[in-house]
Parts: sequence; C-alpha cells; structure tokens
Amino acid sequence: MTLFVDPSALRDLAGGGAPVLLAHAGVAGAETLALPGLSLWLATPAPGAGGGVRLHRPGDDPSRATHALPAPPAGVLAVVAPPNSAVAMQFLAELDGAPVIEARDAAAALPALARAAVAALAAERAVAGDLHAAVATLRAEAEDTRVAMLAALQGDGHRIPPPPPVLALDAPPAAAGHTAALGAEGQEALGQVLGTSLEGVAALALHVAEAQPPAGARLRVRLYGAESGRVHGSWAVPGEALTPGEWLRLDLPTPIGPVRETACLDLRADLPADGTVVALSLEDRLAPPDRAAVQGGAPGERALALRLWTAPFGRRFAVAPHWDWEEVELSLAGSPDAAPPDVPLGVKVQLPAQVWAAALLPQGRAERVALGAEPPRLVAEMGGGERCLLVLPQVPVAGLDLLQAEVSAAMGDPALLEAALWLQLAGAAIASEADLSLSAPGARWSGWRRPGTGGAPLRLSLLLPPGSAPALAAVLVLRNLGTQPEDLLRVEWSELTGARLREPVAAGQAAAGPFHRSRPAATGLPRLPAGEIPKVAQIRLQEHYETEDGGYRHLDILVVGMQAAGFTWPRLRFKLALGGDDPVLEFRSRPDWPPMFEAWPGRQVDEHGALLLLSLADIGRGFLARLRSERDRWMLVALIRLMPTAVATAAREVVSDPAEYDSWVDLARRVAAALPREGG
Repeated sequence: MTLFVDPSALRDLAGGGAPVLLAHAGVAGAETLALPGLSLWLATPAPGAGGGVRLHRPGDDPSRATHALPAPPAGVLAVVAPPNSAVAMQFLAELDGAPVIEARDAAAALPALARAAVAALAAERAVAGDLHAAVATLRAEAEDTRVAMLAALQGDGHRIPPPPPVLALDAPPAAAGHTAALGAEGQEALGQVLGTSLEGVAALALHVAEAQPPAGARLRVRLYGAESGRVHGSWAVPGEALTPGEWLRLDLPTPIGPVRETACLDLRADLPADGTVVALSLEDRLAPPDRAAVQGGAPGERALALRLWTAPFGRRFAVAPHWDWEEVELSLAGSPDAAPPDVPLGVKVQLPAQVWAAALLPQGRAERVALGAEPPRLVAEMGGGERCLLVLPQVPVAGLDLLQAEVSAAMGDPALLEAALWLQLAGAAIASEADLSLSAPGARWSGWRRPGTGGAPLRLSLLLPPGSAPALAAVLVLRNLGTQPEDLLRVEWSELTGARLREPVAAGQAAAGPFHRSRPAATGLPRLPAGEIPKVAQIRLQEHYETEDGGYRHLDILVVGMQAAGFTWPRLRFKLALGGDDPVLEFRSRPDWPPMFEAWPGRQVDEHGALLLLSLADIGRGFLARLRSERDRWMLVALIRLMPTAVATAAREVVSDPAEYDSWVDLARRVAAALPREGG
C-alpha cells in the first residue's frame, strides 16, 4: 500500500511533535477526533485499483496528496477505520505496532483511543525516566573526566613534582601474635572490608607472620569495590617473596581514579595439601563484625594488620611488582539472578534493597523505617506475650551456602526476646505460624534463639542445602516472653546477608591442582529471546555519506539509551558501510565517539585513529563470543539485533528513494541474520 501526502504538508506529518492519529475518511464524524494534543490525518483511498491512500488534514483537498512516502509515518498512535475494511488490514500490515481501532463512527472509537493514549503516555514516561538516568550517568562521567583531565594536566611533563604517597591507614600487628592462617582445609580464602574508599589508593601492605611455602606457591591478593565487585588491583605474590615478620608492600601502577566505592580485600593461597600455611598478622584491637577479617563464612574478632597509602590520581606512576594484569578490571559480580563463583569466600553478600521493599507483615505490629538513602529496615513492636511475623517472599540464594539474619532489641529488655528464622518456598502464602512447615523442599528452621549478654545483636544462621531453589522465602518469627502489657519490646531486623563457604565444582570438571590457576570456561554468545529487540530512547542519524562513483556509502548512526539484559548504554555509535558485496560495521575509538567497549577489541588503525571493522563473516564465526567482557558481548548482540530498526529509522530521515531505502534496510537485515543461531 502506497501512502501519498501533500508535499507542502510533509513537514507537519514528519516533524509536528504530536502523536499522529490516522482516521479513515469512511468513519462518520472522523473530523471530531481532532482532539488537543493529537495530529489528526484523514486517510482517503485514491481512486482506481491499487491507487493507494491519500493522507490529508481535515478540510484539505485529498487530491493534493501526490507525494509518495517511502515509508509509513513514524509516531502513529492509532488507526481508526470502519470494521472489516480492506484499508484497516493494510494499515495493520504496514504500521508495525500501531493499534487499529475498528469503529463506524468517532464516538465508538473514543474508548479504545483513550486506552491507546494512556498506554503511549506510560511508554513515554518510561522513556523519559531512562533519559533522566542517562543524563545523570553522563553528568557523573563528565565530572570524572574533569578530575582526570585536571590530574593529567598537573602531571604533564612533571611540571609539578609528584607528591609522595600519604599513609591513610595504619593498623600495626598485635604484640600478642594474633594471626589468620591461609592454606589449611576450610581456610583457603580470606576477605575483609577496609572501611575506606578506593579513590586515590596507591599502595597497601600486609604483615606476614609465618611463611615457609615451597617453590611455585602463590599468595593472590585482589583489591575490589564492594558496590560493583570490579577488581581494581590484583597481585600474584610468589612464595619466596613472603618474609616472616616483615611487611609485604603491594603497589599499584598508578593511584585509583575517582572510583567512589568501598575498598575490599580478597586473599587466596595456592599451596600444596601437605599442611603448609601462610599466616598473616592481625591487629591488636577488636574490630566490629563488618570490619573484621572474614574466613569460613564468619567474621573473626580482629582485622588484618594493614597499611594503606593514597596519592592524587594521575600524579604517581610506579613499577608494581607481582601485578597481575589479567585480573584487573574483571568483575567479582555475576548476573543479578545468581551469585557467581568468583564472589570471595566468606565475604558477606548484601541483599538488594528491593528484597526489603517487598517485605510482608502478616502478623503483629511492624513497620518499615529508613534513614536517608538507606534501604528500609523492619521494626516490630510487641507487648508481653505477643508475637510478630516478618516475611521476605523472594530472597535470591543461588550460589550461596549460608544465610544470616541479624536482630536487635532497640527498646526493652533483650532477655524477653526469642526469635526463629525459617526458609520456605518462594512466594508461599504465609499468614501465620501455622503456615510454616519443614516438609516443603528446601525448608529450614533455626530453632528458637535468644540474644546473648551485653546487648549484642542476635544472629540467626541457616546453612542452605545443595541444589536449593534460586530464591526462597525468609520468615522471621519474633515473640515476647514477657507476661505484662508493659513488657514492651521494639525489635529491629537490621540485616540479612549471604555468604559462600565452598567452591562449587561443575559436573565433569577436574579439580585444579594446588599450583594450578584455573580459568573459567569460555562464555558463549548471549542470546535475546526470539523476536525481542532492545529498548532504546532515541536513534539519530549522524551522517549519510556516498562517494561520487557510488563505490562506497555509509550511514553513521547514534543510539541513545539502549537497554538489554540488565545493562544500559547511554550512547552508542556505529557505521553501517558498503564498499563491496557485503555490509560492514565500523566502530571507532576517538574522543568524538562515545566510549562503548570496556576492553577495546580492535587492532586496526588508520589516519583517523583506532577502528574495528566487523564483517558478516566475523559475526557468524564467533567474534562476539570471544570478547572478554560480558557487557561488550551483550552490547554487540543487542546492537546487531536492533540493526534493522535503527537503520530504518535513520534512513527515513535522508532517503527519499524507496529503492534506496529498501536497500539500506536489506543490508541491516543481512547483518542481523549473520548472528549464529542457537545450536548452530
């Protein structure tokens, strides 16, 4: 079906800004659908067989619509047509995604039109929210770039002498000889939250208390951010570099930039199974549980003896002995639905805020209390003899071995408090204690527990059975042992954390030897569900170029706010080019291009800088699956899946010839079809 429009009205149709409503001229009273905020266009069939449809404003002469549109108009809210009309079926085939409302008159179309308008408004609100998030990300990136540029300018040419690192943290070893051993069974790993920011960290030092490892043994140390899990420092220290009674200093090649995350340490020892251990000194003073060294899933009483130095970003460059480049910039965090095997053993995993937001309070008096930006905490209030039930219906536990709840009495006598933690099937209907059962798969019960003396929080721990469901319901039951109404207790459920206690071994996978550094298996190509395309906020054409002889042409396209698989890319840019028989995708690493890749995979350079050219053969032969970064793999897969939509939208802005437009769309479809199919 060919659509015609008056050439003088083409701008109003293409760039009016208001949602377009198409109404068949055969709908009675169609002119009354010219509602505020809508751009109404009447569709009048052209005379003759196969004459197409003429689009015109109410009151305009349809015969003046003589300009053929190369593609249907964008931004169509809905099409109103008489029931069972051929034009309605044609519009349904042409306008992908726009609803067709069948009505004999304008009044009958209003209810369905209102529903379509509300749905479109909700979609626009979602897009606006995504754009606001993208703007916030860009502002944060701009601030980080400003800081980095200032540091680079200050250090350029050593016009300003680099300052020495400043000792920001000094925790000396205990005189009593407190240590934490690495290497014994169940003590292969050690973790600790340092309680300081990663920004500016230039070096750290650990105090070695005991070390007699054989040749080939290694102590592996990773410095990472608690919030993202991304590794910012990694060292593989050989056994001969460990001297008992001395500090082991670990330098970074350059201070960490503006990374405002909490610094954490992960330590692992590659030692033979002959009883050899490496012991690290602990500090003398006692540490709170969230700052103590964590081993075997439980925090100890003390933190590691540690020194930490900071320096301005971009002002210090040093040779870093034992630095492990392969680990840096990898992520300790996995998918949002499962705890990955690289989460350090014993380190507490905080549950996401949405778990607390979904809490149910079926029995007793309870409320949500939040301070500032912290996630809400659940607070129960009980008189003597009363009980309370607090339910978290969907707690993700995949990859975890231990779940621990922390409860404290904020008001009243803690000796009157008893608590029990249950695990039930996720989503189970729980209205009272009678609904709790140990017969359900994966069910667990901690038994009734009481707080210890001294007002310390009550911690309820449950081991998760192997093969547990990815999510379970966590239920906290509280009861007040008092007998009088004035025996008031106010109890806060302040924390629910998880931890891994052992390394999972995949079926059929041989265990690594004591000196073998196992590497994860190559990740396959990520896949979107069939027919699904990524969400985008905007697609803009940057350039349409063609040589005079027609031997080369390209579309330079900018994609704003693309989302797929839980990732968001504020700005992406690529070229779809044709200089022979097959199309090629071109990406560049330049200041005027957005940074798209976490790890730049291109090896080509021309007079304009570094570039990456992806042919159909590259896409089909697994180039995407070999990318190191999961985010980069998803980015290319999502962008290629989006290719037909992005090219059709961009080409519509500059291409008026239907044949040329179809050729661009056909090239984009060939690129999308080159992605390997499942099982291919």
